[in-house]
Amino acid sequence: MASIVLGIGSSHGPSIQTDPVGWPRLGDADTRDPRFDYQSLLANAPSDIEAQLTPEKQRERYEAAHAAIGKLRSALDEAKPDVLVVISNPHRVWADETRAVFAVMRAESLPVAERQDFDPDARFRTNEERRAPVINDRPGQPQLAGHLITALNDDGFDVGCGDGVRDGHALDDAFAYAHHYVMPDETLPVVPFMVSRYLPYQASAARCYAMGGALRRAIESWDADARVALMASGGLSHQIIDEELDRGVIAALQSGNAQALGALERDRLNGAPGTPEILNWVTVAGAMSPGTMTLLDYLPCYRSMAGTGHGLTFGVWG
Repeated sequence: MASIVLGIGSSHGPSIQTDPVGWPRLGDADTRDPRFDYQSLLANAPSDIEAQLTPEKQRERYEAAHAAIGKLRSALDEAKPDVLVVISNPHRVWADETRAVFAVMRAESLPVAERQDFDPDARFRTNEERRAPVINDRPGQPQLAGHLITALNDDGFDVGCGDGVRDGHALDDAFAYAHHYVMPDETLPVVPFMVSRYLPYQASAARCYAMGGALRRAIESWDADARVALMASGGLSHQIIDEELDRGVIAALQSGNAQALGALERDRLNGAPGTPEILNWVTVAGAMSPGTMTLLDYLPCYRSMAGTGHGLTFGVWG
């Protein structure tokens, strides 16, 4: 039977993809983001925000992030999994009428967007206006994906199935990040496991933790001599940094506190557009229980005077 040999968690996003000399452009884009009130944030910014924005501090955190990614890559290489289940949110990859809370992509070959320089203004562009991705085919694992869909539905979890992506699109950084940054090479088969971060089709933290336990049972019931690794991709708080929330989540992950993770409030998790990606980590924590997470680094990467940025986080479950 299959076994889970490793769990890892990593943020993804422009603070990793963009050299710090480009972070001011990211901060400038935040001033125009309609999803939050920049002026209100500016009035309530951290008292030490200027010290957080020095080029030296930003460079230090960027380099620390890439050092942590190197440790994740080494952990994955040492675990030698046969397949990686990446738990993240679907971004724009599925057709507009698809609105699953949880879903698995079942495909022999995955369309993965080639790594590109990050466009700070991408958030303001329609799908038609965005740069067409350069698409590479990377291996999936449809046998495991199909088994997960059946086993999870039999276990009381309604899980959708996706056999492809929106025409002309590809798996973007939510999943492609694993290929571009974490895998020792891009040949490891991947099963994308979608956890919606979007309202109203967003599961509670308690449901995500329970889903993690069901995911573990499903993997361990797969009749294959396979080593499986799990990866939470995304989070923690962004595009508005909430250090208090991040540090509370990290403490619960480190101690294996299922009650604290399950009690995370939806309103707090939706305090910024990307912050609900914390649910990906909660799902992996449920799957790895009773194991606990070892924190590799937490780096609040600020990029504007209003305290916008990304709480970059990296961790490993053995």
